Amino acid sequence: MTKSLIFAATLLAFASNHLLANESTLDEMTVVMKSSSEPGEAGELLVFVGEQLAYEPKVIECGNCMVFDSWYTARYRVVHRIHGVPPGDELTFSVAEHATRNPFGYSRFALVFVERFEDGYSLVKYTQKPVYPTSDGDFATCGPYWRPDNVDAPLNPGPALREMAFSPRLVVDDARRLSDFGRGQAHDPRWHAIDGDEVVCRRGVPLQELVRVMVRDSEMLSAALPQFAGDGR
Repeated sequence: MTKSLIFAATLLAFASNHLLANESTLDEMTVVMKSSSEPGEAGELLVFVGEQLAYEPKVIECGNCMVFDSWYTARYRVVHRIHGVPPGDELTFSVAEHATRNPFGYSRFALVFVERFEDGYSLVKYTQKPVYPTSDGDFATCGPYWRPDNVDAPLNPGPALREMAFSPRLVVDDARRLSDFGRGQAHDPRWHAIDGDEVVCRRGVPLQELVRVMVRDSEMLSAALPQFAGDGR
C-alpha cells in the first residue's frame, strides 16, 4: 500500500481522535499544503475541472488497519485549470468515497481538489462536485451546493441558485415514465423543469462560486488557498 493511501485512509480517524485534545493539530496538518506549494513537490494542491476517462475500484490492503471508505483509481483529462500546474493533460489519482458512491463517480465532468504526495496523487477527501458545461464556455452544478433531502425541505445556506444555459441541454430524465406526483417528488422544481417529454436542469451554481464555497467551508482548504476563500453566497 502506498504512503499516500495510508495517509489518506488514516487522516480522518487521526483528526477525529486528536483535534479536540490538541487545537493546533489542524494547523499542523495544513502546513504541508501551505508551505510545499511548488509544482512537483509533495503537498502541492491542484484544483481543476476534469473529464472522466476511467474510474475503477481499488483494493486496499493494509494489514490490521481499518479502512472506512471505498477506494477508486480515477483518470481525468484536465479541461479547465483553476490552481496549480498539473503534470500533463491527464492525471491519475486515488479517490475515497464514504458510505455510498457519490454522484462524482458517474459524472462526465467534475470539479476536484487533488493533493500531490511523494508517490502519486490523491483527491482531498470528499472535495469533488459534478459540474456541467454551460453555453458561455464555463461550468456549473445542477441544483444547489447541498441538496435537501426532499422537495419540501428548505435549501441549505449556500450560493444562490442561478438560471443556467447548459450546453448541451442537461436532460436528467424522461418525463413520460413518471406521474405528475412522481415528477414532483423525483425532480425538485426549484432547479428542474419539464420541457416536452424531458426533465431538464435549468438552475445551478456557477463554477467560480462553487470553488469559493468549497474552499470556505473547509478549514484545511481555506488555510491552503486563502485567495479563494471568499463569501461564496
